[in-house]
Amino acid sequence: MRARIRGFTLIELMIVVAIIAIVAAIAIPGLLRSKIGTNESSAIGSLRSLTTAQEQFKQQAVTDQDGDGTGEYGWLGELAGIDTTRGTGGVIGPKMATSPFIASILGVKDAAGRSQKSGYYYHIYLPTTAAGPAAAEAQAAAGTGNSADADNQEVRWCCYAWPNSRGNSGNRCFYAGHQGEVYATAATVAQYNGTTLEPTAGSEALDTGGPNPANLDAGIGLAAAQLTAGDGNIWVPAGN
Repeated sequence: MRARIRGFTLIELMIVVAIIAIVAAIAIPGLLRSKIGTNESSAIGSLRSLTTAQEQFKQQAVTDQDGDGTGEYGWLGELAGIDTTRGTGGVIGPKMATSPFIASILGVKDAAGRSQKSGYYYHIYLPTTAAGPAAAEAQAAAGTGNSADADNQEVRWCCYAWPNSRGNSGNRCFYAGHQGEVYATAATVAQYNGTTLEPTAGSEALDTGGPNPANLDAGIGLAAAQLTAGDGNIWVPAGN
């Protein structure tokens, strides 16, 4: 006798498809939350490492634009050993090529000076003259220095990290600087996202009542201390 070949009925196939859809609906949001959490933890860790790297960079006076023996804080490209450093005692030299302070990936920038790592953009700001605004890295030519900016850049810097696709690669925006701690916005703040919604002034996280927040000369705008941040958001210590 010929064996009877039995296939799946339409109802059985529909049940299988429905089960797959239910499992996907449960699993995908969990995977996305896990990815966002991982990326945010990576951003916090990168900014903490950057804080340490900046102090080492300064202490070693890799960049000393005014030749006074006190080093200045650096740009991402300088810290990563990709860009030629600004003047060191008036002499320009590729000192960073063999001695990077941060991962090379953070030194690779787009035309606007943004770096990318694990779903986040990074952008450093350094102060210029006492009355001037913070300068984005894209405004500084690699290998050139400005002795007039040196004194300010010996004491102040900041870096922002924000998601390149909010809701997919991360939710919170992070700040680190010469204060030595990492701060974050609330996860519900949708102000920073990709290349169209990014921190562009450098003073977004700083207290508007500080001496000169436009040039990074201010503390963090912490709501708990009844201080107003430049972007109007609530900034808090980032934790882990």
